Amino acid sequence: MSQLRLVFAAVALTLWATPALADLTWSAEVVPGEPTAQEPHPPPSIRVKVVGEPLPARETWGAFVLRHDPTDVKGRDGVRPTRAIPYHLSSEALGLVVLVEGHEYYFGNDSYKQAQTCAGSQPAGAPPCKVAKVTPGVYGAIYGGLAAIDPEDGIPTTISRAGPPGSKGALIVYSTAAETRFDGALGDLSADRLGDPRLQEGKTSRELVAGLRLAQQTLARMGTRRKALLVFSDGFDASGGGAIAAIKRQLDDADVEVFAFYPTYATDYIPDDPATLRTSRAALDKLADGKVARVDDQDELRAAITDAVLTLNSRYTLVFPGQTIDPRTRAKAGFVWDGREHPLQLLLGDEPIVNYVEPDGERPVVVLLAPRWGGAAGGGRWWLWLAIPAGLVAMGLGAAALRRTPAAPPGPAIAPAAPPAPIAAAPPNPVRTMMVNLAGGDGLPVVGWIVPIQGDRSFQTFKLQYGETRIGTTSDAHIVLGDGYMSTDHARIVMSPSGFTLVDNNSTNGTFANERRVQRHELVDNDLLMFGKTVCKFKTILGT
Repeated sequence: MSQLRLVFAAVALTLWATPALADLTWSAEVVPGEPTAQEPHPPPSIRVKVVGEPLPARETWGAFVLRHDPTDVKGRDGVRPTRAIPYHLSSEALGLVVLVEGHEYYFGNDSYKQAQTCAGSQPAGAPPCKVAKVTPGVYGAIYGGLAAIDPEDGIPTTISRAGPPGSKGALIVYSTAAETRFDGALGDLSADRLGDPRLQEGKTSRELVAGLRLAQQTLARMGTRRKALLVFSDGFDASGGGAIAAIKRQLDDADVEVFAFYPTYATDYIPDDPATLRTSRAALDKLADGKVARVDDQDELRAAITDAVLTLNSRYTLVFPGQTIDPRTRAKAGFVWDGREHPLQLLLGDEPIVNYVEPDGERPVVVLLAPRWGGAAGGGRWWLWLAIPAGLVAMGLGAAALRRTPAAPPGPAIAPAAPPAPIAAAPPNPVRTMMVNLAGGDGLPVVGWIVPIQGDRSFQTFKLQYGETRIGTTSDAHIVLGDGYMSTDHARIVMSPSGFTLVDNNSTNGTFANERRVQRHELVDNDLLMFGKTVCKFKTILGT
């Protein structure tokens, strides 16, 4: 019977892992090109994040095409991806908390207790005979689920490998109260962190709300952009569960993905009142938005954990070149890098992927194609061939005009000027002069920087990158701010011919410009920006 269940689980996972294109959503961002000796001015590339399935085989992801929307830009062929990055190898760290009910009879105590029998009458003066309640629970199944070993290659299927390098994990057990058994690197979250079941002897309360609150606080401290909560519970709360709805709203606001696991194969530890059972199961359903796995044995629990981990890994990144040249025909394909926003289309073969996002409906993907590059930008230093002759002509005309101007009549005598005042000494910390750098060849406003005005990095100067500057808490960001209220990839500042644009990367706590939460904001000198709780001032010198 167990093997049959595994077959059904495998078939379900196979069907789940091949969703319809309508189930996929995607977003795109520009990444500056990496100069090389052979190509000192490479085109930017575009990274597309696809959500809704794990990374498919190469023959599938290699068939994707990214192109301009034909209604916006005509005559441009699309390009295919040159690289694919599965989620577990990306830089988007995961924060994951495992919350386990620790009621003595939910865990089970048959491994260390034996039932006593009280046959016959007890001797005079002997203590009354106590019958120990012995219940097989789910401790062994949960331990086995956490102890599953995952191969190092391929899409992860176990909890400890559910996220990329740098992911964080925690294990919380609740009963009469909630306690943290582990808090550290996700890869170090093992079954042994669950502890011996004897630790729960005598703990026969179910404080689910206390466990959820501690889990929520732990996830907030992790500071990762992605967050997940895995709950192993029967859903019963000793306090009545009235606060679960409010906690659920807070988890939703923080974009926490919740999965629940409800073992049904042992019932001695669950209240046998039908109304209580219905209420408890409904609480789990609401908490996990219906993502509740009801399992009958350890094999089914492992399959359910695998399903949850695969769901967390149902995203990947495709890297598309900004321009390609057919080596045979020399035909060019790619994008118009004109420093403007353009809607893009993603296709799999010939079928477009409609970016349908709940509850907004279809959402076009619009990308700022900056910096200016290639033909749209004029191709390097072409403007010098116009500017230099024009400047020489202007100088010649100015000199001729001066020669034709009659000399002015002598004016009244002018008293000698007073001697100049002594020059004051320079201040001890003079403001540095910033030069406008035209090395990019585009005449862009290339000098810009942000300066934190509070926190441990106060008044440090962070110069903005040519093209795009990523701001976050990960080491991959161009500007790393150690703010626990920031997301890993919190925001970015994009340079274009018209100036600098601040873009929020769907951060948890938002990005603010001049005390107003923004998704996109055209920056002006002296704007006040806030990432998490770090306030910065934006400064710029524009090229003319």
